[in-house]
Amino acid sequence: MRAIQSLVVAIVLRVVHAALVELRELDSRVAKEFERMPEGLSYAIRTGHNGPLLFVQWDGHELRRLAELPAPSCSLRIKSMPLSFRLFTGQMGLAQAYARHAFTMGGEVADVMRLARLVNLVESYLFPKIITRRIMTDVPETEVNFLKAYARIARGFLTCKYKLSR
Repeated sequence: MRAIQSLVVAIVLRVVHAALVELRELDSRVAKEFERMPEGLSYAIRTGHNGPLLFVQWDGHELRRLAELPAPSCSLRIKSMPLSFRLFTGQMGLAQAYARHAFTMGGEVADVMRLARLVNLVESYLFPKIITRRIMTDVPETEVNFLKAYARIARGFLTCKYKLSR
């Protein structure tokens, strides 16, 4: 069961990165967050013990996915794979996870809040409304049709747009 959860979480982390890349061009709120983001800002998301990882860094033009990130500006460590699975499959929202002490965060508060805002926007596109209403207190309206976002993400995967940067 843990192997399946880990695989699902790894896939969702890749989709979250892809969604951030695409939504930067499709959603003005995401674009605004990136405009205010300092060059070199980096995030590390760790899921459970030896679980999937996501390391990203803003280089001023694109959000690059990295193989490793020794000193991230901001880090999110989810305490277990079952909690990671619940969080990344829409069974629990970020606010619920925070209230249950399901993760720890490190970094500047402004950077942590930026990540939270971006995750909420991504969730509004990736999850159906029935799920977002259950896991979020305020569900942001989407600025473009979610199918357009999904199509851009799928095309990006097919053209290897989201490959690892060294």
